[in-house]
Amino acid sequence: MKSFTEDDLREMVVRLAHEIRNPLASIKSGVQLAQHLGKPEGEVKECLEEVIDEVNRIDRTVQDLQRYTRLVAGEVASILVAGAVSRTVNRLRVEVERLGKRVIINGDTSCLILANPGHLELALEQLMSNAIRHTPIGEAISVEWGPEAGHLIRVTVRDSGPGVKPGTEERILRPFFSTSTHGTGLGLSFVLKICQLYGGRLEWRNLHPGAEFSILLPEVCDGTLPDR
Repeated sequence: MKSFTEDDLREMVVRLAHEIRNPLASIKSGVQLAQHLGKPEGEVKECLEEVIDEVNRIDRTVQDLQRYTRLVAGEVASILVAGAVSRTVNRLRVEVERLGKRVIINGDTSCLILANPGHLELALEQLMSNAIRHTPIGEAISVEWGPEAGHLIRVTVRDSGPGVKPGTEERILRPFFSTSTHGTGLGLSFVLKICQLYGGRLEWRNLHPGAEFSILLPEVCDGTLPDR
């Protein structure tokens, strides 16, 4: 009997996404039409808004699942870590300011990582978004990077939130695990998979207060990836 492969999983997710997203689009259109024509108020208005929110949440989950199953090692390049961090911070700047928080960056401006540029920035965005969500108002998250033994570059994102809850330590990197009512629970899974694709690793630890998550990826040496 043929074993179930990653290609089989990707095909299944594509078909599942099609079966879910088409009906979702019809539901959303119907609710929006009811909102437009009926001008609902009170509990009816709140109920219809909740339906739209739930439809959007399911749609985001399906999109993230598609992205996760399609995530394969892409074309690698020499990436200046400082540039990748700066671009990611700029994309998140509006959200950070809206929430009344700050981002502090500090690192070796010469550090080069060997990976796919889009994947590195996706991993950074997931870690920063997670840190922003858990950091109290008025405080900052920090992003630091520098060389590590073994021809690696360590990029660390640190927050001052409550840290990883006791009893969840073994599950936080599993797909769809989340202690939040927001998000899909795939953020850290994206980061872990990206690290593994390029011969790196993901490390984390609780602080007092807060938590820090570190991406470790190959530095640029001879232009080739290490054996994985």
